[in-house]
Amino acid sequence: MNGLRPLFLVSVRDCREAQLAAALGADVIDLKEPRHGALGAVARDEQRAILAALGAKRPLVSATVGDLPLDVAPLAAAIRATAATGVDIVKFGVFARGTTAAEGLRALGRALRGNAPALVAVLPVDGLAGIGEILDLARRAIGDCDVAGVMLDTAAKTRGSLPELLAPAELARFVAAVRAAGRFAGLAGSLRREHIAPLAATGADLLGFRGALCAGDRTAALDPAAFRLVRERLLAARSASLVPA
Repeated sequence: MNGLRPLFLVSVRDCREAQLAAALGADVIDLKEPRHGALGAVARDEQRAILAALGAKRPLVSATVGDLPLDVAPLAAAIRATAATGVDIVKFGVFARGTTAAEGLRALGRALRGNAPALVAVLPVDGLAGIGEILDLARRAIGDCDVAGVMLDTAAKTRGSLPELLAPAELARFVAAVRAAGRFAGLAGSLRREHIAPLAATGADLLGFRGALCAGDRTAALDPAAFRLVRERLLAARSASLVPA
């Protein structure tokens, strides 16, 4: 992902939300059903309908495969089926730790070798033991699954936002490590407008939003007014990054 950073990733559940997000300036439209979990999957028929509704001149579109465990056969099948809808990027969660995560990522990489779509590994930081484990899993996902990017997120949306779980210096370490490996680094997890400037300062390639764009909690509908406020704050953070120190 080149150009100005951070890009604005917006999670949507249906055609109406996807078209609204595209019209209001989302850089990446992320297909996700918030009522089905942290990475709840949108039905594949709906994914195809969204792509058709957006048309050829659409932003990048990613899609999640659901809150699936790191069980290689069903996870690889879900990744292939999601990629077959025509989305640009497929996101999967690393819902495992230690030896289970290491072995699972190696096996997933072998299962997808040769015909893997553009993948993003999502690491749920509230289930991990700090930045050391996060960096280890990021390295494994890059090395074993050849992911295009790695994102940090939260699994339990009511237990704190990403900036409440990791310090700015830790987030910057994650971003630097992922970018040094030639991949893009994303940050998400109950982000609010006030988080944008400090998170942009980490050098992250994209910031992901859902709840801050809704009229209510993350399961509510997207609210255009809230959407515009977040986008304005993000554009201001981009502009600030271009001003010489």
